Amino acid sequence: MPPVTPDCDLLVVGLGAAGAAAALTAARAGASVVVLEKQPADRHTPSTRMSGGLVMGVTDVAAATEYLDRCAGGMVPRDVSARWAERAVGLFDWLAARGLPMTAIGGAEHPELPGAEGIVVGQPGEARYRLDARGGAGTDLYTALLSAVADTDVRVRWSSPAARLVRDDAGTVTGVRVGDDEGTVVRARSGVVLACGGYEFDEALKLDHLRAAPVYFYGNPGNTGDGVRMAQALGADLWHMNQMVGRAIGSFPMPDGSRLNLIIGIDPPGYVITDGAGRRFADESQQARLLHGFYYSLLGIDPATGRHPRVPCYWFFDDRRRAAGPLTYPHLGAGAVGLYTWSPDNRAEIERGWIHPGATVADAARAAGVADPEAAEATVAAYNAGCAAGRDPLGRPAETLVPLDTPPYYCVPLYPGGSNTTGGPRRNARAQVLDVFGEVIPGLYAAGELGQASGLLYPADGSNLSEALCFGQVAAECALAG
Repeated sequence: MPPVTPDCDLLVVGLGAAGAAAALTAARAGASVVVLEKQPADRHTPSTRMSGGLVMGVTDVAAATEYLDRCAGGMVPRDVSARWAERAVGLFDWLAARGLPMTAIGGAEHPELPGAEGIVVGQPGEARYRLDARGGAGTDLYTALLSAVADTDVRVRWSSPAARLVRDDAGTVTGVRVGDDEGTVVRARSGVVLACGGYEFDEALKLDHLRAAPVYFYGNPGNTGDGVRMAQALGADLWHMNQMVGRAIGSFPMPDGSRLNLIIGIDPPGYVITDGAGRRFADESQQARLLHGFYYSLLGIDPATGRHPRVPCYWFFDDRRRAAGPLTYPHLGAGAVGLYTWSPDNRAEIERGWIHPGATVADAARAAGVADPEAAEATVAAYNAGCAAGRDPLGRPAETLVPLDTPPYYCVPLYPGGSNTTGGPRRNARAQVLDVFGEVIPGLYAAGELGQASGLLYPADGSNLSEALCFGQVAAECALAG
């Protein structure tokens, strides 16, 4: 039987930030590249496109290595964090060379940790949340990466879901079987890079691995754990499968039985969040600032009932907040890719039954399903009293203490969720996938949220995209180097 002729030097699975970075890096090195993208070109919704477009960079490699290692909490080897820091120090220049100059807008999410001074956060353009007909900065980033790929000889095969990895007799990964009717196999000389996202929309994987249930995500609905299963089939080890980029989000029933998951903005002040019994449990300003710590407050279990009493939790606000603008961000998530357009005054969502109104707080709580509506009423009254006194028992900053005093009142259930999971195949500093004995699976690489190199704490806004862009480059370089 004659030998099989490979179709390319490098085969990339997935065309988000990680896949684009891998493809661009390989093409620039003169390699031939094929990208298999699960979604069709006209319905391509990578998490990159749905993001805010923020990217974490590095100004000091040593400091950033220390910081990333502390954030990882022992879940990621230090040399992997060091490789991320080394690559991220030049990331803004890499993006600028592809038509996307970055503007620094912030820093580390945990400034108290050693090395935080080595982190910088940037965004394309000059305005942080610029809105126009094209959407937000995530759309700009996605468009720039796609345009850069189009300017190369990279061949993108749309509507081509990867089904199985293919190995030769020596155990080296040499290609991918495509999930089409013909069972097409695409082969590569130098290896395969898995950049096909996490498992945000695989209910079984979420139930088995995440710390609460249900958990909902507003990232790419095409991320169904394909890469996890393909790597596992080859004996890949997994790491930090219980981790995700979390906050409280909205999840709303659609007429077809599906759910619409959306990032929620509880700002401007005039907000209270309670558990299912109507009692406050954490400083809500973390959620208002879109930080990721509030998510951990949702995960507690009541051993007497075996339930998560804060899943869902309940957000209360008054008509002043209702009139201030939409409860979500039009340029992020589903809004960025046209999956749903939220009404500017929230009236349509009240009519849909997603926002529960009431003449009193208790009425709104009852409509939303809070177990003890009167307790919710008392909780808001106590909060209002704290606003008058300028003190909050849960430590809310004084500038956020705005009372709920403009009826009608509203309540929205919120769930643990976020943009993406971060667990997946374990990899080393060369982006090589490792088996359960710590050995390299030859020819197999991974980048992006499929086994993202972050652990316990989310380092900074834009860490997802930073990691994807950095390790996409690393994966391509190491695959071509052999």
